[in-house]
Amino acid sequence: MRLLVLLLLLLPLYEVLAQSSSPSVEVRRDLYDWDDFVEEYTSDVERAEEEDLQLHLQELKERSEHPLNINTASVEDLLQLPFLSEAQIEQIHAYIYLHGQMQTLAELRLVPLIDEVTRRRISLFVYAEPEQKNTKDRLFGYLRNDFSTRLDVPLYYRKGQLQDNGYRGDPLYHRIRYTIGNSRHFQAGLRVEKDPGERFYDSYGAYAMLHDVGFLTRVIVGDYRIGFGEGLVIGGSTWYSKSTPSLKTQGGIRPMTSMDEVNFLRGAAVTLSLGKHIRLSAFGSYRKRDATLTNRGEIQTLLTSGYHRTNSEWERRRNVGSTMLGGNVEWYNKGFHLGATGYWQKFSNALNPGTQTYRAIYPKGESFGTGGVNYGYTRYRFSLAGETAYSTVGGGLATINRASWNIGRNYILSAVQRFYSYHYYSFYSSALSENSNVQNESGVLLHLQAEPLTGLQLTAYADFFHHPWPRYHMTHSSTGQEFMLQGTYAVSRQHTVLARYQLKRKENGDLMEAHHRVKLQWTCEPSSHWRFQTTGVFHGVLSSTGLMFTQGVRYTLAQPNLSIHGLLGWFHTDDYLSRVYAQLPALYSSVSSASFFGHGIHATLTCRWQSKNGRWMLEARYGMLRYFDREEQSSGLQTIMSPWKNDLSFQLRVKI
Repeated sequence: MRLLVLLLLLLPLYEVLAQSSSPSVEVRRDLYDWDDFVEEYTSDVERAEEEDLQLHLQELKERSEHPLNINTASVEDLLQLPFLSEAQIEQIHAYIYLHGQMQTLAELRLVPLIDEVTRRRISLFVYAEPEQKNTKDRLFGYLRNDFSTRLDVPLYYRKGQLQDNGYRGDPLYHRIRYTIGNSRHFQAGLRVEKDPGERFYDSYGAYAMLHDVGFLTRVIVGDYRIGFGEGLVIGGSTWYSKSTPSLKTQGGIRPMTSMDEVNFLRGAAVTLSLGKHIRLSAFGSYRKRDATLTNRGEIQTLLTSGYHRTNSEWERRRNVGSTMLGGNVEWYNKGFHLGATGYWQKFSNALNPGTQTYRAIYPKGESFGTGGVNYGYTRYRFSLAGETAYSTVGGGLATINRASWNIGRNYILSAVQRFYSYHYYSFYSSALSENSNVQNESGVLLHLQAEPLTGLQLTAYADFFHHPWPRYHMTHSSTGQEFMLQGTYAVSRQHTVLARYQLKRKENGDLMEAHHRVKLQWTCEPSSHWRFQTTGVFHGVLSSTGLMFTQGVRYTLAQPNLSIHGLLGWFHTDDYLSRVYAQLPALYSSVSSASFFGHGIHATLTCRWQSKNGRWMLEARYGMLRYFDREEQSSGLQTIMSPWKNDLSFQLRVKI
């Protein structure tokens, strides 16, 4: 209640700032930045713990830091941007072909299928500059160095730090990143990381990449990720949201730039251009994985946490070898595309996931193979594509097919059909699904994106899904549905409101749970310096309810280049079932989100300074969490024996 009173008291301040700003000053809507993108791109996300989303945003952040020249960007380059459809990419290239190279990104307004939302988003990842002929073929010309280091300092102790048989190392988190390269032909990078509680810097990786050198479309040695077709066979390059369903094929191979310790390959990959219409890719990888082994030395579970804090976690560190070989061939011509992808994988130990009912469909054995065919056609406003795959594990089939229709600039209608047999399994698949794995699911998703009036953006979807094999905590097959309606309206250049309702019905433990989620948000941008955002969230399931109210404030100055971003929130939920989620202010090149349950408050404050020439950046972040209904937090070795949780983070970045 106190927070509500505070928010009401702030409302007159919003109006004063709006009235005091000069009419000649552009509002922040025209100064779109990364924080705006994350808020907009993930506005429907309620699963803060989704690792795929965090990894996806980190990789997008890396791409925003190395923008592409839209005049020289290939189809493969633009496929890396998940919000661009195949039809939109075709329109961009058609515009450049007919009208010559773009002088500014404002020309995107003249591309028929590029709406205002897409134009804002793409501005973070591309720039417009006439191609310099004299530097086009310089492989190592104009190299740029980028070094960053981050240190996280918790102002508390966890139980694992206080026990003799607890964590092996100190509670600090530290990472180092270094990249060197240019925006066209060459890039290399190195990363090193130590997690809290670990004794050593036991996560590391490096890569070197050549791009667009003769018939070599891309060559990567070191750590990389890969995705082809619709992601049924190999799809480690796209994150899927039901509110923004993927409308294009995945973008091939790319370097591993994030700090993720699990979702990557280590070895070499190459993509060759065989004429104008054919691309051929080959890849190989060998790396060690963390696993839980049975008494017979068989793999029970492949671990994904990346933590090596305790003696038992250290014993499971990289105790299994994984070898993988595969390839892909793609044919493109006049809007048609056809491709085939396959890989073979062998583990050093046999997989034996156990006898539980939900695990009975998990893969067993040492050697596995998966192959598939993808297909599609894009013509102006219409796109149709799909992929069908087969796995040697159980002889399972999977297929996904999608269609989208751009009904003018302001309406996009799409549908996605999926069928994943419970016999099908691929270790590297990533496609639209309700489950965490692309397995044991069939469904249909209908999606509409519309801008019926100037300033009004509507998004709606309906998803119907079925799981034939019993899931975790289930004894029979299950079904579910999910519906969402979201509207964003620009009341004026200073004020924007967002409203969203989401209903999800899904069986859990033989009981149908109906999750009702409501989000109301008001954003005020009175000038290029100030941005205020007030948000209310409701989550109701069965007899449990959760509420959260947050107030965000952002202040920026051009001289000196200073940015301050703060968020204060109050939450109250009946239990963990009705937990609520929030995206939090984060350091540059990072994303941060959290779930909250119980009763308490949380606050986050970030401060960023950048030198005038852009070479130096210093950042600090403070995070606070205070519970009112408990005297300690978390459980096990992670237990904090206090209702308070305070964290400090520091980051230095140097670009030369």
